[in-house]
Amino acid sequence: MKGKYMFAVLLSVLIVATAGCATMGPSGHKYFMRGQVLEVTGGEAYICIGTAEGGKAGQEYAVYRFVKSMAGPQKQAQVFTRQTVGEVRITEVVDEHYAKARVLKGDVRVNDVVQLKD
Repeated sequence: MKGKYMFAVLLSVLIVATAGCATMGPSGHKYFMRGQVLEVTGGEAYICIGTAEGGKAGQEYAVYRFVKSMAGPQKQAQVFTRQTVGEVRITEVVDEHYAKARVLKGDVRVNDVVQLKD
């Protein structure tokens, strides 16, 4: 009897786990398609997004950077805010880790963060 109970519990856990994974498909890009700007020259940028992350030519990314400011009553606490600074579009995936992108707009700089647009 104990063996049947354990089998039923294990089967239930397995079903719940696989159902949870099935719902992550499209939403995975929202969380994982993020990288960094490595170089910017003449309106083109190299970004740290490649085939391993699902990067493809034509994808557009928002570019942002974290800006430090002071907060609190006496402006003593450091706070970092996310500031959108531009957009890029992948023109060529170089390999599994890098891609070449065209700067579509904004002031894109080295070390800025890129994230797949919704």
